[in-house]
Amino acid sequence: MSRQTTELDSAVMKHPVYGPAAAALLGMQQFQAGNTHAAVQQLQSVIHGPELIENNPFVLKYLPSASYDLDIAGGVIVRLPLSKAALTLILAEALQSLQRVSEAIQYVEQLDPTYPALLSLTELYSERHDWEEVLRLTDRVAVDSEMTAFLSILRAQAHLELGQLIAAKECLKPLTASKKFSENLRFRALVVRSNVSLEEKAYGRAVADLEKILAENSQILGINEAIAHINQAKHEAEQSKLASAAAQAAEKNRVREEKAAEAQRLREEKAAEAQRLREEKAAEAQRLREEKAAAKLALRSTPVIETGVISLSDDSDMEAPAATDEQTAPTSYAAREAGFYPDPEGVAPFRYWDGEAWTSRVRMTK
Repeated sequence: MSRQTTELDSAVMKHPVYGPAAAALLGMQQFQAGNTHAAVQQLQSVIHGPELIENNPFVLKYLPSASYDLDIAGGVIVRLPLSKAALTLILAEALQSLQRVSEAIQYVEQLDPTYPALLSLTELYSERHDWEEVLRLTDRVAVDSEMTAFLSILRAQAHLELGQLIAAKECLKPLTASKKFSENLRFRALVVRSNVSLEEKAYGRAVADLEKILAENSQILGINEAIAHINQAKHEAEQSKLASAAAQAAEKNRVREEKAAEAQRLREEKAAEAQRLREEKAAEAQRLREEKAAAKLALRSTPVIETGVISLSDDSDMEAPAATDEQTAPTSYAAREAGFYPDPEGVAPFRYWDGEAWTSRVRMTK
C-alpha cells in the first residue's frame, strides 16, 4: 500500500457502501503515512459503523483478498485480511503511538482471541508496566512461531521486572539456544538475557551476550553504548566493593581499638583496686603495729606491783610482835622486826615485812 494519502470526494465518504470501504482504506493509508490522528478518526468511523467491513459489498466484490502487513510489536509483522479485527489492531497501534495506551487496550480486549490480538494486547500491557497481566496473558504459550517467540520475550521481561531472574532466563532458552528465529528476535532475547545477568551482577555474561550480537551484526545501534554502560557499572561496583571493604576494615579496627581501650581501662581499674587494697592493708598493719607499740609503752609506764596470795587466816603459827604505837607508825621500816604491817601500796590491809623488805604475803586481818 502506498504511503501517499488520497483525498476522496465527500459524496463518496457519505455513501452507505462506498463510504465505509473508502474510510477503511484511507485510515490504513493515513496510518502507514504517519498521519496518526487522521488515521484514528477514519478507523474509528469504520469500526463503530453499523456493518462489519468484511461484509461490505464493495469489499466483497472488489477487495476480496485485500490485506495489510502490520508491525504489531518488536518487528513482528503480521499479514491481516481486511476485517474489523485488522482495523482494530491498526487502530490500537495508532492509539499507542499517541500514548493513549488504555484506550488501545479497551479496543483490543473486544476482539476474539487470536495470536495477533494476544501479541498486541501483551505488548500494550508491557508498555503500561502491568507485568502481572503480561504473565497471565502468556501462560502456557508454546514457542513455535515468530509471534509466540516475541510473547516469550515479553514474558521474560515481565519476570525480570518482578525480580524472578531464573524464570526470565528459562523463557529465553528457546530463542538463544539456536538460530531458527529471526535475527531481530534473537537479538532482543540476548539483550533481555544481558539485562538479567546485569541484575545478577554477572557483568562478564552481560557483556558476552551483547558481543554475540556484535559478532553477527556490528551495525546494530546502541550495543556498544550498552557494553560501555555495563563496564561502567562493573567499575562502580568494584569501587563500591573496595569502599565497603575499607569501611568494614575501618569498623573492625575501631572495634578492636575500643576493645583494647576497654581492656586497658579494666586493667588500670584492676591495678588501681589492687593498689588501694595493698595500701589499706599496709595502713591497717601500720595501725596495728602502732597500737601494739602503744600498748607495750603503756605497760612499761605502769608501776609493777608484786602480788601474792592473800591469806585470810590469822597466821597463828607465826609469831607476831605486839603492835605498839611506835611500831604502827615507824619512822623507818629498816628498824622494824619481821611481821605484818599496813600495806604501804594499798593492795591489801596488811603486808608482810621480812625485816629487810616487803614480801608478797598479804592478809586481811592482822
